[in-house]
Amino acid sequence: MIAKMIHPAGILDAAAAEKLLSELDREFPSTIDFTDVTEVHFAALRRLMNARRSGTRFSIVNASDEVLERFVDTGVADFIDICRKPRPLDMSKYIEFGASFMSKSYNSQDGDAMIKIYGDNVPQSAVAREKAAARAVMLFGLPTPLVGTVYADDGKTALEFERIPGKRSFSRIISEEPERTEEIIKRFAQMCRQLHETQCDTAIFSDQVLAHRQAVLACTELSDGEKSRILQFADAIPAVTTCLHGDLQISNVIRTDEGEDLWIDLGDFGYGYPMMDLGMWYFLTKLNTEQRAQHLFHLGLKELVHIWDLFAEEYAGARTQEQKDAFEQEVRPFAGLHMIYLGVHFGFLPGMVDLIRQLLL
Repeated sequence: MIAKMIHPAGILDAAAAEKLLSELDREFPSTIDFTDVTEVHFAALRRLMNARRSGTRFSIVNASDEVLERFVDTGVADFIDICRKPRPLDMSKYIEFGASFMSKSYNSQDGDAMIKIYGDNVPQSAVAREKAAARAVMLFGLPTPLVGTVYADDGKTALEFERIPGKRSFSRIISEEPERTEEIIKRFAQMCRQLHETQCDTAIFSDQVLAHRQAVLACTELSDGEKSRILQFADAIPAVTTCLHGDLQISNVIRTDEGEDLWIDLGDFGYGYPMMDLGMWYFLTKLNTEQRAQHLFHLGLKELVHIWDLFAEEYAGARTQEQKDAFEQEVRPFAGLHMIYLGVHFGFLPGMVDLIRQLLL
């Protein structure tokens, strides 16, 4: 999610805390960078805690060990997501085992942890937000691995997670055991429906419609007239506060050896109309390329189209072709909206803008 970054410095006393709070974004959760904060007074802690308890949305990153200890000792860390400064990373302790579009993954040699090292196009603030989101989702009661330390190494940022021994993503299970496709997609659809029926904590997480509207406004690939028409569509989206994953796909659910299914990659977790989530899933199944499908899922386009049909049957109760077509037509413009969000933040792939126009205009 888009977040405003604020950079206080020196001693954070009562007056500095009041000034800081006045600068927070009122629409999106803000990120406060404590890199240059040397000390925090009790009066400032009280003001930050009260603001957070009253619903003001922010998290703190890059706190020194001394400042973090102050938050922990006083109990204020129980109310505010706060991350210490990234620590140096000793890569000799890790073994690479996988890669995705945004990161490479490594397992620790002792088998206890795994780390994700993010690409150059992922800012440290986004990694800190993913940590804050993963921690909050776990506390919120949704199944997800434990999240640990943020590291920095040679200009790159890494995030540590609990390693789940023997875990396999839903996409990996399907690619290795295609006879289980229907079983796994049925389970995935059930998890999506449960997620989309769960009320989100709006004091912690962001409204995804607002985030997507901001992406439309920032898009330089579309004309002002095109953006105006797309914003009219966005403004008509029902305002609801149910949970959204933000990157809904079968690679973002893993199964443990014990058969527990866990959500992962929660950096864009938020709330809004469920079709916002399904737009991403539709884009990856029905509008993908063969090369990208193989890279992301180890599956071909033919298999993904079949997977979408199975998903529509279980998630939306679409049994007939007419019902499936109606469900697909409802989802398609949300896929276009999400493609704008992806393009603005990570770059537009060849042909993406033309496809957005077909879906939304």
